Amino acid sequence: MKNEKKKARKEIWKAYFRLVFKAKVPWVWLIIITAALIGQSTLSLLFPQYTQKIMAGDISKTVVYTAVGIIVLQTVMSGFVRYINKIVIYKIDVSYRSLIWKRLMRSPLHLYDEVKPSEMVSRTAADTAQISQVLGGLFPYAISTVYATAGTIIILFSYDWKLGLSVLIFAPIYVITMIVYGKWNYRANKVAYDRLAKLTQFLSELLVSIPLIKSFVTEKKEEKRGEANIQSYYKASMRRAIINWIETPLVVFMNLIQTILVIVLGIYFVSKGDITIDVWIAFNMYVAFLWVELESYNRMYIQLKVSQGATSRIAALVDSPLEDYEQGKPLTKIDADLIFEEVSFSYGDTHVLKDITVTIPHGKVTAIVGASGGGKSTIISLIQRFYSPDRGKILLGDTPIEQYNLEDWRNAYSYVAQDSLLLSGTIRENIIYGVKRDVSEKEIIEAAEAASALQFIEEFPDGFDTEVGESGAKLSGGQRQRIAIARALLRDSQFLLLDEPTSSLDSRSEKAVQDAINHLIDGRTVVIIAHDLSTIQDADQIILIDEGKIDGVGTHEELLETNTLYKLFVKLHVESSAS
Repeated sequence: MKNEKKKARKEIWKAYFRLVFKAKVPWVWLIIITAALIGQSTLSLLFPQYTQKIMAGDISKTVVYTAVGIIVLQTVMSGFVRYINKIVIYKIDVSYRSLIWKRLMRSPLHLYDEVKPSEMVSRTAADTAQISQVLGGLFPYAISTVYATAGTIIILFSYDWKLGLSVLIFAPIYVITMIVYGKWNYRANKVAYDRLAKLTQFLSELLVSIPLIKSFVTEKKEEKRGEANIQSYYKASMRRAIINWIETPLVVFMNLIQTILVIVLGIYFVSKGDITIDVWIAFNMYVAFLWVELESYNRMYIQLKVSQGATSRIAALVDSPLEDYEQGKPLTKIDADLIFEEVSFSYGDTHVLKDITVTIPHGKVTAIVGASGGGKSTIISLIQRFYSPDRGKILLGDTPIEQYNLEDWRNAYSYVAQDSLLLSGTIRENIIYGVKRDVSEKEIIEAAEAASALQFIEEFPDGFDTEVGESGAKLSGGQRQRIAIARALLRDSQFLLLDEPTSSLDSRSEKAVQDAINHLIDGRTVVIIAHDLSTIQDADQIILIDEGKIDGVGTHEELLETNTLYKLFVKLHVESSAS
C-alpha cells in the first residue's frame, strides 16, 4: 500500500515535469517574477533591521530614509508582482489551451469514445486554469518562500541562538498542524468539487431531456433525483465551509502560542541583559514574518493537491497517441477495389465485426444491409481509418490502407450520415466546409440545386447567408441532409460513404434527399447503408451483415433467390411499406 502511494506521488511530479516541457512555457517571464518575488522577500527581511535601529535611537536621515524607501519599494514591488503574475498565468493558460485544442483535433476517434465531450470542455477550460495557477503562481512563490524562510531563520539565529532555537522547536509543531489541517481541507474540497461535478452533469443531461421527461410524466421522479443531488452537494459544501472557517481560529491560536512564547522568552532574556529591547522587537518582527511564510506552505500544499487531478488528466491527454497526418505514400486517385481480409473489430469487450472478408468494387455502388447494431456503421468507420482492425487488414488493391498518407486518404472520401450535423454559421459556410480550394458562387448554387436544396434556401430572406443555428437546429432534418449532400457534391471526392441518409425523414423530404443522392452517386465508388428497398435493389452489390458476420453477398436478385435472411428482410420491408 505504501509503495503504491509512493508510486502515485512520483507519477504526480512526473506529470508536472512532463507538462512543463510539452507547451511553450514563458521562461523569461517566470524568471522575472521569481526574481521580483525574491527581491520583495529581501526587502521584507531588511525592514526589521532598520526598525531596530530606529528603536535603538538612531534616527539619522540615512536610517529613516532607507526605512521609508523600503516601505515604498515594497508597495511598488507588490503591485509589480501581481501584474507580472497575471501575465505569466495568462500566457501559460493560453499555451496549454492551444496545446490541448491541437491535440483534441489530432487525437484518434477512440479517445472520444472513452471521454465525454463535457469532460473535454473541462480539460480545455478548467483544468488548464488549474495548471497555469500552479506553474505561473505556485512554483515562483515556492522558490521565494523557501528563500525567505531560510533567510529569516539565519537572521533569527544571528540575534540570539537560544531565542532562535526556541522558535525552531515550535516551528515543526506549527508545520505539522498545518499539514494535517491541509489534508483535511483538501479532502473536504475534493468531495465538494466531485459532488458539484455530479450535480452539473445531472442538470446538463436532464435539461436537454425535458421533452422526454414530460412525455413520460416523470417530473416527480426527476424532482426527487435532482433534490437528492442538490442536498448531497449542499452537505459537502457546508462541511467544506466549516473546515475553511476553522482555518482562521486555528492560525490565530497557533500564532498566539508562538507570540506568548516569544514574549515570555524575550522578557526573560531582556531581564538578564542578554538582549536589548530593540533587538527583541526586531526579533519579534522576524518571527511574525516566519509564521506568514510557514502559512504559505499550507496554502501551496492545498493548491498543489487540488491541482493534481487536473494535472493527471491533462498529462494523460498530452501523452496520448495522435493520428499521423504526415507519413505515408501520397494518394492521388482511387482506381482499385477496397478489400477486407478477415477483419475483426471490437469496442472494448464488445465484439462488433468477426472475420469479415469482402471486396468493395471500384466505381460501383455497394449497399450494406442488416439489423441495427450488426456492425454496418463500423465498416464505414474502418474505411475512413477512424479505427484500426483488431485482426485482419484492409487493402486498396494490393496495398494496406494504413500505408497511405492519412490526410490524402480522408480527402478522397465524402461522408453523409443519418442526421448530418451542421456547424454554427451560414448555409454557405456549411456547404463549402472542408472544400480545400476557392469556390465560386456559381458552384455553390449548382451544388445546392443538384442536392435539391436551392428552392428552400432561396425561400429564406438571407438565402445562402441564413444562419443555421447550433448543430443546424434552425433547419429541418431534410434540409440539413440536403445541405450535407451539397457539401459532398462540392467536395467532389472519389469515394462516397452514406450512412442511412434518409431513415429519419418524412416521405416528402426522403424523396427530395433521394433525388439528391442519385446526383451524388453518379460516377463514384459508393458504400451506402440503407433500409430503403429502392436504393438497395439498384445497387451493384449488396452485403448482408448479421451479428458482425457476412451472411451473403450479391445483387438483389441473387440474394432474393439464395439467401433466407435477405428474403425475410425484403418481406418485412414490403409489409412495412404496405401498412
